Amino acid sequence: MTFRHPVFKWILLACLFGFQLLMTGCWDRREIEERTSVVGIAIDKSKEHPSHLLVTVQIPIPIKIAGASGGRAGGGKQAVRVMSSEGKTVVEAFQNLQKRLNQELFYGHTRVIAIGEAAAREGVNHIFDPFRRDPQIRRLLWPLIVKGEARDLLKAGPNLEQIPIVYVMTLIENGAKSGRIPDMNLGKFYIDLTSKTRDPYLNYVEVKDDDIRWEGVAVFRGVRMVGVLPGQDTWQMLRIRERKSGGNITFPYQGNPSQLITINTEFVKSRNEISYVDGHVVSKTHISLEGDLLEKTFGSNLFKEEEIAKMEKDAEKYLEKEAKVVIAKLQNQYRSDILGLGSKIRSFQPKIWEKLDWKEDFPKAEIQITYDMKIRNTGMEMR
Repeated sequence: MTFRHPVFKWILLACLFGFQLLMTGCWDRREIEERTSVVGIAIDKSKEHPSHLLVTVQIPIPIKIAGASGGRAGGGKQAVRVMSSEGKTVVEAFQNLQKRLNQELFYGHTRVIAIGEAAAREGVNHIFDPFRRDPQIRRLLWPLIVKGEARDLLKAGPNLEQIPIVYVMTLIENGAKSGRIPDMNLGKFYIDLTSKTRDPYLNYVEVKDDDIRWEGVAVFRGVRMVGVLPGQDTWQMLRIRERKSGGNITFPYQGNPSQLITINTEFVKSRNEISYVDGHVVSKTHISLEGDLLEKTFGSNLFKEEEIAKMEKDAEKYLEKEAKVVIAKLQNQYRSDILGLGSKIRSFQPKIWEKLDWKEDFPKAEIQITYDMKIRNTGMEMR
């Protein structure tokens, strides 16, 4: 059979070329057994060489994980190896670490990137730059700021998970699902880090021996960490910016510090009004919450509607007072708009946005937060 028409010759050549491409599809494959998986990364300033970075990784040892076949199974600290190496840059530190391993490091299973507070306060742009360029790094992993040294997070062994870093991951994940901890993953942090309308923040944790504790959020101004919002203040930020429930609130009944009430919170809705008055932004946000009475330390007749109304008013006053404290910190102390107010102005009031230099105008803005609290259930009473 012959192909005299030139078109058939070109079709034949195209098919042969296509077959060659298909046959070379696995030329650069690397078996999973030939890779060393990294589940957690920590980056600190080097103490010996202040201009260098100290990179630490947590590597699972499969044969020591409970349920593994062969060897002595276990978990916790015994199931992982923690290794560190220094370098002038993050990539150089990883290269120096690679020299001590017989297999190639693989970052596709990395779940947490922890940055030491000292390094974060000097700026994180150069730290995250290589992770932004590496296709192995997932955008859904959790970046964290650690009080003190970040490598302490990888050395801790809570013993509640087979692999210690999985405990950290689930701590943040479950808190984010319940609305108590910000859902700030790596992809969202990249967006905030490059935004001109809001400042970024990251979850902030403290490590004491084997105890790991979420302590709030690290506040950034641009690429530098400038301070910390503790847990209660973070919950206020979540209600204002993220429209999340936050945690429980405990407040005095009718101003008496010996009579305390605890209520959980559930976000219902919010509305925001923005105007430009006498050369500065005026932002008014009204937030509606619902909740259940969890505890009270005094006797009262909860069958009376006026008693419930008093509790609701006390809760509203408490929340509004706490909101003022948070806003004062962000405007005066940190000068950082992690509330995302600038994004709202740019999106819904573009004419106002054109008049602003937001870095300078944010501290001058008038931000008002009001609450409406409804108690749905008071629970069972004991007489």
